Amino acid sequence: MQNRQIRRVYLSLLAAAAVLCIAAGMVWFLRGQPSPAPARYLLKDSGGHVALYTADGTGPLAIYEGIYTHLLPESDVLALQQGVQVADEVELQRRLEDYGL
Repeated sequence: MQNRQIRRVYLSLLAAAAVLCIAAGMVWFLRGQPSPAPARYLLKDSGGHVALYTADGTGPLAIYEGIYTHLLPESDVLALQQGVQVADEVELQRRLEDYGL
């Protein structure tokens, strides 16, 4: 009889732990990831070079003549044709370095 009670208590604790894990997972999932900063700039292909535009497409503000888009990987070229959103100057510098400036 006592063995049966111990088993019930153990199973109850195990079920409570499972419910707690599921609840914690749902809270984490529903909170989601932080939203990215809004784009301040766009990098686009302009005449075979990378060019900097405002987020609304005004510009170019600068043309990086040292970066030839035809030398970049195809995925980068396709992204630049669509416009690569850039949040701030730090990201801009990192992307330009990635492209070979």
